[in-house]
Amino acid sequence: MIIELTTVDGKKVTVDTFSELCFTQTAGVACDSLWATFTSDKNMDEINSVKLYVNDKLVFSGFCDCQKNTYDTGGFKIYFYARSTACMLVDNEAEPYTYQHPSAKQLCFSLAEGLGFTNSLPNISSTDRYEITKGTSRYGAISQFVLLLTGEHIHITPQNNIELMTKSDTIKGLNDYDILCLTEITNRSEPLSQIQFKQNSSQEKYNLHTKSMLSDSLKINRTKFINLNSLPQWQRDNSVLLQLKSSFEDYRTLEVSVSGYADEPLLRRFNCHIGQKSYEDYILTERKFICTEKGTLTKLNLKKQMDIKEITYVD
Repeated sequence: MIIELTTVDGKKVTVDTFSELCFTQTAGVACDSLWATFTSDKNMDEINSVKLYVNDKLVFSGFCDCQKNTYDTGGFKIYFYARSTACMLVDNEAEPYTYQHPSAKQLCFSLAEGLGFTNSLPNISSTDRYEITKGTSRYGAISQFVLLLTGEHIHITPQNNIELMTKSDTIKGLNDYDILCLTEITNRSEPLSQIQFKQNSSQEKYNLHTKSMLSDSLKINRTKFINLNSLPQWQRDNSVLLQLKSSFEDYRTLEVSVSGYADEPLLRRFNCHIGQKSYEDYILTERKFICTEKGTLTKLNLKKQMDIKEITYVD
């Protein structure tokens, strides 16, 4: 495992021994993050860019947000925190604009290509207008469009390529790893039982319902009201169901620590068997690799994909 640091003056520094290191990837979060602490016999110049290689594979490429150089009797201790190159799309605001019948590739061309990004997104397009409002980041403009049309998130690789995140076709056994700890979590505070909404200003009442039949069996009763009048038709149709489904994202989760570096892509599907209990078809949504002087481990956050059994009806 090697970190390559490049200073603002273009000087490269290679670090292969760390006091601490943490590399995090989360589905639906624009930027991967990396922070590390290491010692040095001399001071460290201002860091601009950061790369992390594991087994000669580039797994992180980004820019330093914060750096601390500390001197004591033991020498210099250097700390940095970096976000992946996706931060360029997060930190730069998109120009407010209304696109007519746009595609995801068109948005990437307009908003990302000039900053050095490519894309391998499938053909995702709208037959209606898409409005980018003031204050929307370039990343947000692209990701929201894709999410509304597909229900899927985008991911930006260390090579600056914008990809569509999709669940793996096959299911892998988590027991292939040395499991150090497993915690099962049930979160009943967020799932919605139904969303009541109206689609235009002529409707006086919120008499349209999208309901989760699963919530009845779970004895969850939580209603939300939404006015969709300001959105184009295609965004209206997708927004309600997307919000209802997303409210169940954290309902059943597993937090698992495994020994060593788990080189697994986000949205990989897993089965796991612990004692007398089986956990079937959980999806990897966060991966956090931690390296200390005591050893290395990977913390995995996995979520159960819930079939909410939705229905839509009118009062």
